Order: sequence, then C-alpha cells, then structure tokens
Amino acid sequence: MVSILPQSSSSSPCIHFFTATPDPTRSIFKPFIFVDNVKPVPKTQSPSFGDEDPAKQQPRFQNRPDRRHELYQAHQCARSLMKAEEEPGQKLWQTMLDLEKQGVEAMQDILKCEGPVDPSEVVDLFYDCVDTEIKFYK
Repeated sequence: MVSILPQSSSSSPCIHFFTATPDPTRSIFKPFIFVDNVKPVPKTQSPSFGDEDPAKQQPRFQNRPDRRHELYQAHQCARSLMKAEEEPGQKLWQTMLDLEKQGVEAMQDILKCEGPVDPSEVVDLFYDCVDTEIKFYK
C-alpha cells in the first residue's frame, strides 16, 4: 500500500494505492479513495467457506482450502507467463505498467482540482481498476 496524504488543502482527498496481489514488485498499484457507499470488490475478497471452513471444524485444519481471491489467482497466472515467455510476458508487463500510469495520472488530476472530490466519480474507482486488471490478465 502507498498513500498520498495531502497537507496543503483540507478538501483534497487522501488517495491510497493497493496491489491486492501476492508480489508488489511485479504488481500494479490501483487507486482507492474512501467515500461513502464505496462499491465492494468481491474479486479481492478471499472466498468464504461458511460451516465447511476447516478453521470451524473439529478437529481443526484437517484440509487446506484455496483462499486465493480471483485477482490473486489471475495475477499468479500472469506472473507465470511473464517469467516463462519473454516477449508475451514483457508485452503484458508493459501493458500493466501503462495501466498503472493511467491511474496515477488520474489521481494527480484529482489532486490538482480545487474543492472536494465528487464521491460519485470515485465510488467505483478501485472496483473498476481491479476488473480491468483481471481482463488484461486473461
């Protein structure tokens, strides 16, 4: 996580960048701004196993369920491609860096604006970034 905490203006939002993936050195950071009614991102939430969760059964932890969320799994597959296939992997990595750059530039524009951020413009921000990232990985 990386955060921008503006000091110059009380109306400028705090902007946080998350990877939500296993390797921050080979991940892209996606912007997030706390606003009311922010859209949840199920693709970054570990699956729930309810009563079947090994942590809730007796004896505990007799098996290990896959708790990786959808973005985590997609990122792991993409990392394998980036390691194994030089040209396709490099092309995918460059695409992801370009996507990250677009997010950073959009947040710079928000910070330059006078006045508070319109919550309706950022309520889906992280959700949309995660969705886009997964599409590029597939």
